Amino acid sequence: MEELRILGGKDRFQILAAVARFIHVPFGLDTRHTADLERLSFAIFRISQALAEGEGNIGNQVESKLLDYRQAARRGTDWLLGLMQDDGTLGPVQDRLYYYRVPWALGLMGEMGAASRKLDWIHRHMFSSDGAFVGQSPLGVFEQRYASYPLACLIVSAALLDRYDIVYPGTQHLLSWQDRETGGFYNNRRDRSAAGEQELFPTCQAGMTLLLVGQLQAARKAGLWVKRLWEIQPDVEHRLYSVYSREQSLVVDFPVDQSALYVTRKDDPWQYHFNGGIAAAFLSKLYMASGDSDWLELARQYQEFSMTTDPCQFQSMQVCKSGWGSGLLYMATRQQSYRDWTIRLGDWFLDQQRDDGHWENTHYWTPQPTVADNIEITAECVMHVAHIIEYLSVGERKEVGFAIPQPK
Repeated sequence: MEELRILGGKDRFQILAAVARFIHVPFGLDTRHTADLERLSFAIFRISQALAEGEGNIGNQVESKLLDYRQAARRGTDWLLGLMQDDGTLGPVQDRLYYYRVPWALGLMGEMGAASRKLDWIHRHMFSSDGAFVGQSPLGVFEQRYASYPLACLIVSAALLDRYDIVYPGTQHLLSWQDRETGGFYNNRRDRSAAGEQELFPTCQAGMTLLLVGQLQAARKAGLWVKRLWEIQPDVEHRLYSVYSREQSLVVDFPVDQSALYVTRKDDPWQYHFNGGIAAAFLSKLYMASGDSDWLELARQYQEFSMTTDPCQFQSMQVCKSGWGSGLLYMATRQQSYRDWTIRLGDWFLDQQRDDGHWENTHYWTPQPTVADNIEITAECVMHVAHIIEYLSVGERKEVGFAIPQPK
């Protein structure tokens, strides 16, 4: 079908010659095949024209979707701005650290003044001289797990807004979380021994942040950790284990009531369904940065896990990062299956948005969400929708020639 789509702008004689080359017939020299080639080329001509018209319709549909996504992202942004104070505070900052992604989301939406005020408040009240994201707000869950994750997100926004007084010390502190041997990122600083747990999604976010700030070697090491994690999966058709330690290798023994922290099952809605998507996002960026197609193939495999997970995943807000992975893969390959999945996630974000513009976490995980909870997830959803707009806006590549080879 892709070959026919490329032929959509050709005339019948060009198609006839292309078909002859494709089936290794010397068109113009061997008249015995001319009649058959004529009939075949005419059929392909009609099909290709229909496909070309279909592409135009799809382009219009994407533009319509983008308008809806822009409005949703705008409404979410306005909801956040409605809670922001002049000094940059947003919500009950004394409760816990929940606002680490707010300046990222605001920056993507062009709210540079508000994003700058938020970053400035963080720099004054939640950023140590050695680059740690600590201070006035308790760390909450990040005291126990995913501890590098808020800092990795913060550095992205600081890079967007030229806050090098955050970027440089923050990057050095982020690197201190990386296991020099494996390339993975530890869950907490208290246990960086061989038994210390390293986890997929914080490693992937750290890897993307390191790419942004020019730390390609460290990002490659994180990529090798993600590659190793995939290679040692025992049953990737049904589940994805996401935690590793040098002592245990893949962590497969854990308390039953903590299983969602360690494994993502395709047939259960109450899982961390973001793992495949964020891994694909990181690996796609690593491919773009390095040009190494092995990273692209690995990104496809992680995204395939996400896209073949049972539809029950859409009951959970934790599916949110799947469109991140598919969107970047679409940017890298222009493969339509990734475009379509990204649109599916964009529509899902629209369906989940509340009337006043905010989003809420899955009520299975957060049955009574607080303002802090809603700020945290709304900032993330605005960020994801803004990125979906970015990825879908590139459109289809218009190539010259018979066919565009698709990476396997």
